[in-house]
Amino acid sequence: MHHSLDDSAALLSIADELHGAAAEIPISTATGYGIGLAEDLEDQIRRLGLLLASFASTMAVHSRAPRAHGGPSARAHRRVVVEAHAAGAVGTALADLAEAMVQVAILQDRSSVYRPAGRADTVRSAHATLDRLFNSARRRLHHAARQLHHSADRPVAPATSSAAEPRVPPRPPPSAPARRSNNR
Repeated sequence: MHHSLDDSAALLSIADELHGAAAEIPISTATGYGIGLAEDLEDQIRRLGLLLASFASTMAVHSRAPRAHGGPSARAHRRVVVEAHAAGAVGTALADLAEAMVQVAILQDRSSVYRPAGRADTVRSAHATLDRLFNSARRRLHHAARQLHHSADRPVAPATSSAAEPRVPPRPPPSAPARRSNNR
């Protein structure tokens, strides 16, 4: 039961991190967001990148777990699978934020300031695209966090005990000659 609580606590902690990351994504850029948008976007990308690296590390450690004695527990395996699904959502949200960098670059493009014709439409379009991308990233992160909460609350069915099954000692291969004792 101790490991189950540890796994649940870890999943809840990751869920809280995802909710926190989603909460820090701007709600709307339609009214302008100022010069700090690029820095905020950089912080979010770094935060999600570190979280994605953590998921990858967990997966790598799990894959190296010794297979002797049955390998990792069902709970550990389930946790890795749940984290892998969350990693997919984080990766997609990260892709949305990477695409948002293009829109921030468009908004910060000083060369278009000297061509006012069409600039207002470009700015409106960039803001609308940013809003769409930010909303998508936020939705994905909140959804992944809800899935982690649900998984943390759901108990893992106990693995079937191999102790209940009779163990049959392995037989030597049929082609192996019988060994005779040299003691007479």
